[in-house]
Amino acid sequence: MSGPRRPAPRYAGYTAWRLVVDPPEGRPDTGGETWGRGERVGVVPLAGGGIYLFAVANAPEGARSPDGEPAELRRRFGGWHDPIPALLDAVSEEAVLRSDIYDLPPLKSYVNGRVALLGDAAHAMTPDQGQGANQALEDAVTLAALLDADPAVPSALAAYDRERRPRTQTIARRSRSTGVVAQWSSAPAVAVRNRLLRLVPPRAVLRALGPVLSWRPPGTP
Repeated sequence: MSGPRRPAPRYAGYTAWRLVVDPPEGRPDTGGETWGRGERVGVVPLAGGGIYLFAVANAPEGARSPDGEPAELRRRFGGWHDPIPALLDAVSEEAVLRSDIYDLPPLKSYVNGRVALLGDAAHAMTPDQGQGANQALEDAVTLAALLDADPAVPSALAAYDRERRPRTQTIARRSRSTGVVAQWSSAPAVAVRNRLLRLVPPRAVLRALGPVLSWRPPGTP
């Protein structure tokens, strides 16, 4: 699980900006995500009155804006639909967190002897399905339940690997695939993608999320 044979994180091909901003006037009532050509913006109203905004763009690994990230955001997204330009105008340099997006190739095991990997150490995934932290919490709950049920650590850890590795690697693979489609930059491909997305009914989206949302800890009905 460590050393030269451990697979290195792989760059997904895009970078992300995350920030919380106080809207200068008014406030969106609902959140949403807009996909463009190799770029995305999401807006989420927060309970305290602020707005969580994330933006994603295809970019070379390690690239950074010489005149600051707020300026880069305004260059890229200042012409997008409301309320995105107004929100970006209210952004300060210190409010922006920029990070390149990586994931981890599938590991052959999450366990080595009496050591188990959880969360990003086991299955770092792109944020495209919003499941990174959720899967880490599921890991912790599962590991605690299995160790509580079986005091023999090696067999409990083997059960943890059997329980968690297939699920988390499936979710990580789907998240990466979602990011690939969302970041398409070819105009013909984007046109086809957008046309197909308009045909997908909301119930189909919820049905696809069913296996993720219906998870229960081991030993529960």
